[in-house]
Amino acid sequence: MKVVRLVFSIFFVVGLGLLVGSYFTVRHTRLFLQTAVSVPGVVVENIYRASSSSRNQGPSWSYYPHIRFQTTDGHEIDFVSSTGSSPPSYSVNEPVTILYDPQQPYKASLNSFGSLWGATIALVILGVAFTAPGIGFIVWKNASDRKNAWLHQNGRRIQAEITGVELDTSLTVNGANPYRILCQWLDPARNEMHVFHSGHIWYDPTSYITGKTLEVLVDPNNPHRYTVETSFLPKVV
Repeated sequence: MKVVRLVFSIFFVVGLGLLVGSYFTVRHTRLFLQTAVSVPGVVVENIYRASSSSRNQGPSWSYYPHIRFQTTDGHEIDFVSSTGSSPPSYSVNEPVTILYDPQQPYKASLNSFGSLWGATIALVILGVAFTAPGIGFIVWKNASDRKNAWLHQNGRRIQAEITGVELDTSLTVNGANPYRILCQWLDPARNEMHVFHSGHIWYDPTSYITGKTLEVLVDPNNPHRYTVETSFLPKVV
């Protein structure tokens, strides 16, 4: 469980950092827009190069417009947009609108949503993608702890027959899968067989199981709400 908590904590911290970064990009863009001067420009060429967002999957190539414009005091400026696409979004000699910082005219941008806000949107999407699993784990863990506390106080205690130990391949953390202890119990009053499984155990518990049964705490009103008692197992450190 400590490994799982660590992994989700790392995801949460990374995601939080990305969301903080998106705040600063919003702030930077808003400050830029407050003083930016709008002038006409023209696309000189489209430069075909590897995207800055390329990863180990191989290079991702895009067309980045090389743009020329003239400042209000007559200086001619060339710059390459930080936003690329494939196929190119602009044609050569296509007129465009440029925003530039009058104090630093080389700090210029196409007056388009993607150029101004694309980085912010990317950071927000990545931030949410990273923080969501961490938040989900925290919510699930708190709900699980409350359920177990309620069952220990109010649950019906039964002895279920151990039927085996399985590897839960539906969950993978850091390349590893957890184990679960399986057990079953026949309700003599209703002649119904109930199958239970323990929570995730991050090592093979087989050699530490000495008896043939395990205590299971079951909600008297809902047999599908239960917890298998595994406090006898060694703790992971």
